[in-house]
Amino acid sequence: MKDFPLIAVVIVNYNGYELTRDCLGSFAAVGYPNYALIVVDNASRDDSVARLKEEFPQVTYVEHRKNAGFTGGNNLGMAKAAELGAEYLFLLNNDTVVSANVLDELLDFARKNPEVGVVGPLTCYFDSPDTVSFGGGHIDRNTGMYSHLHKGKTVGEVRRGVIDCTFIEGAAMFLRTRLALQVGGFSNDYFLTSEESELCVRVADRGYRLAVITSCSVWHKISQSLKGGSTLRDYYIFRNKLLFVERNARSFGARDLGRLAWFYFKCLVSSVRHDRDLATAKGIALGLVDFFSGVKGPGRYAERLNASCEGASLGKG
Repeated sequence: MKDFPLIAVVIVNYNGYELTRDCLGSFAAVGYPNYALIVVDNASRDDSVARLKEEFPQVTYVEHRKNAGFTGGNNLGMAKAAELGAEYLFLLNNDTVVSANVLDELLDFARKNPEVGVVGPLTCYFDSPDTVSFGGGHIDRNTGMYSHLHKGKTVGEVRRGVIDCTFIEGAAMFLRTRLALQVGGFSNDYFLTSEESELCVRVADRGYRLAVITSCSVWHKISQSLKGGSTLRDYYIFRNKLLFVERNARSFGARDLGRLAWFYFKCLVSSVRHDRDLATAKGIALGLVDFFSGVKGPGRYAERLNASCEGASLGKG
């Protein structure tokens, strides 16, 4: 359809049947007439695919034999989208549900603003649907840290149309398929977390803007994938932040080094004081060891993630 280009919605699933079911179900109200739902399954062991196929036979399923992580799963979805001829991609966490106008609004904005490389909807908390969980952010490529622009505000407080930013969360990213492939998709060196930071930087380095629009929404079931006090989660967060800096920093100096060192020190001290099982402290320590050892991708958790059901989906929580 010339006036309705094909949009591929890519959703990664890992032992997250109920989350993915709810996400797919929310598209029943979406009015845009030409979209393809693609579910990439990362070797789930909860019979996700069999149950989802029965309930959503119209969905395209890509089944991977091992856990490729958030990065690899999305990259497989992007490849399938290109194979289907999709002009646009909507990369979406499985622990979200969408507003009925989400595809119409994202597409309309992208077509009217070709200088914008990545656009995101306003993201709100599922359990507090009028409270913003992500309304744009700015990334510091010398520390890997990003600041939120409107987190915690009510939807009414941010009804300003367009929010220019330099960082968009991986939970909901809309972009042209061609551009996603040109920048190489997500780097599999990350596996989980920080991959969207690098994608945003790559897109910006090509001269594109990034923006969040407030005319459509997704509601995010925050932290349903990997919950607090997770050594596995914190391993990737703290290892990959340094990996991002190593790959993307510009004019890295003593001030940046001091900020990073202070951040890691504070996180370690806080985890020792407040986390009784020291899960976060262990994750930070292992992440640091593996970063300085040059370990990338799934790292030390590759075997466990392919042999167990830990985590609900390994999505972006």
